[in-house]
Amino acid sequence: MLTGILGTRITAALTALFNFLALNLVLLMLSLPVITLPAAVSAATLALDRWRRDGEDQVVRNFLVGFRAEWARQSVLVGVPLAAAVLGVIEVRHFAVGAGAGNRIALGFGTVALLVTASALGYVFLLAARRSSDGTRAAAPAEFWTVCIRLAIRNLLVTGPLFLIEIAGSAALAWIDPPLLLLGLPVLALHLMRLTASLGLRRAGR
Repeated sequence: MLTGILGTRITAALTALFNFLALNLVLLMLSLPVITLPAAVSAATLALDRWRRDGEDQVVRNFLVGFRAEWARQSVLVGVPLAAAVLGVIEVRHFAVGAGAGNRIALGFGTVALLVTASALGYVFLLAARRSSDGTRAAAPAEFWTVCIRLAIRNLLVTGPLFLIEIAGSAALAWIDPPLLLLGLPVLALHLMRLTASLGLRRAGR
């Protein structure tokens, strides 16, 4: 009996590891910068959410279905906030090396805006994936982004630091040791952001 239970748990663990690495691989393969990255991130979040929330462990199939279903729409919903976050990082770096009161004021505003944008990204990833999964449509992208920004601001002191740690930590690890990208770092970061966004949604629903 004990051997059977242990064997079942080992099999489940190996299956989970395979799904994790397989999803990470297809995410990397289909993440062409600018062109397919937003849709790939959204599809990976969809596959993760179905796997962890609904128990659907065919993660590669769910990824491909999500990627092909609404590629253009997901590219807009996810791509614009991603681009805003990248621009925010560039602006903060620009003002950080400058001198004078004007640069410091701009750096302060830029840092706050980047914090809100980075915090909203987690909600963008999760809600865009769930809209695709449920077959529902937002009235307009602007309305969708407004909802995500409101969630980010409402939970800024709770989920904001967590999102920053997840994003900055993943970027730092990838910079220090690029092979970690092949060992599941992108999917791990998305999974942590999904958990953080789910926490924010639960807090907002109270």
